[in-house]
Amino acid sequence: MLKILSRDSRLAKIQVKEVISNFPEIEYELITMKTFGDIHREISLFENKQQDFFTDEIDKALLEEKGDIAVHSAKDLPYPLNDGLEVIALTKSPDKSDSLVSRENKRLMELPKGAKVGTSSKIRKEQIEKIRPDLEVVSIRGTIEERIGLIESCHVDAVIIATCALLRLGHSDKTAGPLPFKTHPLQGNLAVVAKRGRSDLKALFYSIDIRKNFGKVWLVGFGPGDPDLMTIKADKVLASADIIYYDDLIDSSVLNKYHAEAVYVGKRKGEHSKEQDEINEMLYQSAVSGKNTVRLKGGDPLVFGRGGEESAYLNERLIPVEIIPGVSAANASAASFSIPLTRRRVSNEVTFRTAHTAHKYESQDKGSNTKTLVYYMGASKLSELSDWLVSEGWDSAAPVALISNGSRYDEECRITSIKEMSGLRATSPLTIIIGDVVKEKHIYDKILYTGLEIGGFIPVGKIFHYPLIKTVPVNASVPQAGQFDAVVFTSKSAVRYFFGKSNLDNQKILAIGPSTGREVNNFGYKVDFVPDTADSDELALMIQKSEYKAVLYPCSDLSRNALHNLKQVRPFVCYKTEKIIQPKLDLSFFRSIVFTSPSTVEAFFDIYNEIPKTAVCYVIGKHTALCLKNHNADGSQIIQVRRQGEIIHV
Repeated sequence: MLKILSRDSRLAKIQVKEVISNFPEIEYELITMKTFGDIHREISLFENKQQDFFTDEIDKALLEEKGDIAVHSAKDLPYPLNDGLEVIALTKSPDKSDSLVSRENKRLMELPKGAKVGTSSKIRKEQIEKIRPDLEVVSIRGTIEERIGLIESCHVDAVIIATCALLRLGHSDKTAGPLPFKTHPLQGNLAVVAKRGRSDLKALFYSIDIRKNFGKVWLVGFGPGDPDLMTIKADKVLASADIIYYDDLIDSSVLNKYHAEAVYVGKRKGEHSKEQDEINEMLYQSAVSGKNTVRLKGGDPLVFGRGGEESAYLNERLIPVEIIPGVSAANASAASFSIPLTRRRVSNEVTFRTAHTAHKYESQDKGSNTKTLVYYMGASKLSELSDWLVSEGWDSAAPVALISNGSRYDEECRITSIKEMSGLRATSPLTIIIGDVVKEKHIYDKILYTGLEIGGFIPVGKIFHYPLIKTVPVNASVPQAGQFDAVVFTSKSAVRYFFGKSNLDNQKILAIGPSTGREVNNFGYKVDFVPDTADSDELALMIQKSEYKAVLYPCSDLSRNALHNLKQVRPFVCYKTEKIIQPKLDLSFFRSIVFTSPSTVEAFFDIYNEIPKTAVCYVIGKHTALCLKNHNADGSQIIQVRRQGEIIHV
């Protein structure tokens, strides 16, 4: 026997029957009770802020196992729901509108001046007064029948009632027509609530739960700007999304690899493509329509990112939400310049604040030099912030780091003091770090790395990966390995594509350099020869002097080196190398550029006209160096790399 808990009004009992009618085989016992809201009718709903006004007693009875389920009007549910309870089903609403019930069935605009309109909703009161300020809107309480009775007893001229309630009670003939107001999103829906852990009940009521047709929403932290700082989990979620609502400061080109529709909803100071209420509703409507929805936010969703507002908005509407954290601007900006936000004997606490409301904070330990302050969104608040900190007792000479575009290639760090920053101008996005930890800062040269992936030779400095080529597999039959004495590899891509299709027996394996050799090892094979210089000419010379009669050479379609001139070498094109047209950067931010192959050089000069005079070029192999020289690069800027750590000036 299923025990069902409910309020004792006629409407509440009808709602129970509506739910249980879907399960004619179930025997049940209805247990009704009065809630706090039912007992205390003297309390106006215009003023009441108690969320569990109509559910508290019933929910307590559920927790005490006096019943198996409770049936509530979904809009009456408190948020958050008690941790011991869960909504196991949400039913479809027959109608979400409000209706006007009035004397002589007069519509809202037909009511005479001064007419009294009764409602239990403060929002409805405000909506009516906006379009009919000449009406008197009063607070009413009671059952639906009692509210309608107020018209008959001449206490009011009209009442506002949910259309779904009139339909369920068989009073649809009493409506003067629907009202043009937006109602609660759960109006008319019924919520079946059970004690958490009742999997049997969840399975039983699953068939009537309309949420099975909803999509899910993920609030995802993209990080501060560098796509490489996005988490693996974030990438997986984006790959499964149907629609992505993305923030300002997120490069939309990063989203091109995902199949989802991308919608920009960014906000900057004074420029909002969408207001927050609009964004909340867009997320909700996408989920209700069945779309897996990602709200992609800069930094971390829960650090000054309004993720809490969006999560609450959706949870209140029973939309499942998962939050994927991201690297916040404070962490990334500090890390970029080696500033520890906390350090023993220097700073034992860190506080994150928004500069928009700096004057509202009260320091508990004014002027403390044992803590770190981090301010977000402060580019236009430097003078105000400086004055406030000094008034709070901070030493005006305390060090300050102003970090703009943290984690991006064009990031900059300016060291100043609390006093001096008042006269400075800064660009957004800006992270402000204040405290003695700023003295720990260290700045590395920035290095632009154009190769397919970072590996092999890595110069000292901060690497910004800017791949100018990509590889695409070629659909071709692999020659039988038994025909060959050896196999030679001049790239990691060749290793991957070859061993993705073929295996070797006892053939010797030659690799152009240590990095390619390690890739061979990853597939479980041993490398027999690596030349002293990572160069195809060295490999060709070794093969020419060897006794190998047949050597297989898996390579790119662009491969043009000395190996192709040897009669015992059989090239096998297993992949294509294609150029990537990257967005043009301001190269003045970089002190070094790494070219890993001639194809990276060619792709570079498809975008840029010249190498900046202030940049050193590290090149892998003499053919790459010669290609660079052919583009009129200054030879004094070129450093040819041999093995890792060894260099030859060209």
